[in-house]
Amino acid sequence: MKKSALILLLATQMPLICAATDGDPELTFFGAEAAGNEAGTIPPWTGGIVTPPSSYKPGDWHPDPFAKDPVLFTIDHTNAEQYKDQLSAGHRALMEKYPDSYRLHIYPTQRSVSYPPSIEEHTRKYKGKAKVVDDGAGITGIVRGIPFPRPENGEQAIWNMRLSYKGGGYRGYFTTALTASNGAYELGISKHEIEYMYGDQRTTLENFDNVKTRAVMYALRPAKSAGNMYLYHFLLNSRDEERRNWSYNAGKRRVKRSSMIPHDQPMGGSDGIHVWDQGDMWLGPITEFNWRLIGKQEMYVPYNAYKLHSGDTEIDAIITPQHINQDLARYELHRVWVVEATRREDSTHFYKRRRYFIDEDSWRVMLAEHYDDDGQVHRFSEAHHINYYEARVFYTTLDTYYKIDSNRYYLRHVDNQYSPFDFSYDQNANYYKPGRLKMKAKR
Repeated sequence: MKKSALILLLATQMPLICAATDGDPELTFFGAEAAGNEAGTIPPWTGGIVTPPSSYKPGDWHPDPFAKDPVLFTIDHTNAEQYKDQLSAGHRALMEKYPDSYRLHIYPTQRSVSYPPSIEEHTRKYKGKAKVVDDGAGITGIVRGIPFPRPENGEQAIWNMRLSYKGGGYRGYFTTALTASNGAYELGISKHEIEYMYGDQRTTLENFDNVKTRAVMYALRPAKSAGNMYLYHFLLNSRDEERRNWSYNAGKRRVKRSSMIPHDQPMGGSDGIHVWDQGDMWLGPITEFNWRLIGKQEMYVPYNAYKLHSGDTEIDAIITPQHINQDLARYELHRVWVVEATRREDSTHFYKRRRYFIDEDSWRVMLAEHYDDDGQVHRFSEAHHINYYEARVFYTTLDTYYKIDSNRYYLRHVDNQYSPFDFSYDQNANYYKPGRLKMKAKR
């Protein structure tokens, strides 16, 4: 059997820890298993990080609370078979492709995810009231909480991910990097101001207007795009409309409504490596796919990526030929929900099948596999998260995107040379009106 076929076979035969059935063990309010595993390699959840380290000051890059943790062991192509049940097909494909350099350093598992009290309050307040509607296009009955702590199907699980807690919004730099096979790279830089209205403390069921996210992006680099601005409104229910886009062209000094982008279209500046709906690991409409909740699996996933996040880590140290510097990446054993998406008959999406590995504590996607029509892993992406502990937000600090048949890769959020996300940022809905784009250009 060819190695690629073996990887595919293993991906479809992973042993499940528990499915979404009655008789679950004691769960946290957000639906994770409170206890550790029998082997002791996953600890109990005890609340996560609720107090920043004493050395942290607002605006700082986040000191690593686990800096003293040792590397327990390393997985590479020589011992990948030993750990096959805890590895994704994407990781195994990269180990096969780059046997001399691609490896996972495994650290002690730290269940660092924490939530503000209001998220628990709203999750409990609306328990059992959330409903998926319009054939998966929307959700009703809840704001500011986890909709389905005990998901019964794939749609509920992916809605948990879509509405995972991200704070009320943030301001920060959004830096992308397109690499060459020799490790050279080109940066794209913009500044983002984002409001997550679903999670905003002012949002109620009565005043929620179906806009779950508002965002303004200010392009800084490359030079040909500098000064351009983009405004996005992402809607919670996408039955009639998924999102609204506007753009401001600095050269023409004009604001116009932008057209929709096909979800499987390559992202500009990625040379075809990253397709549009891979953003934030999954950014497309739920209605393009059928969603199946396979179950729960213990897997090695990127977690507590404070080394990659550090302001002391240069971008040149992160970006190396063919893949990121894996010596800066941290992997831990965590329980993840395995959710598979298969293309609907009426969908024209490029991908026939995709698989997402969703952290049980944060409901964030850790890993995503994208399969071509021949059943082979074609693209693979991973999100390196930290707890932004001043805000109790578990969010990405670096996203990596690999196209398996290419020696190049693409990065998002490689922001080390600027400043960390500011989750204290706050604006109201009027700030995100299209008519204000031109006024922002004069600031």
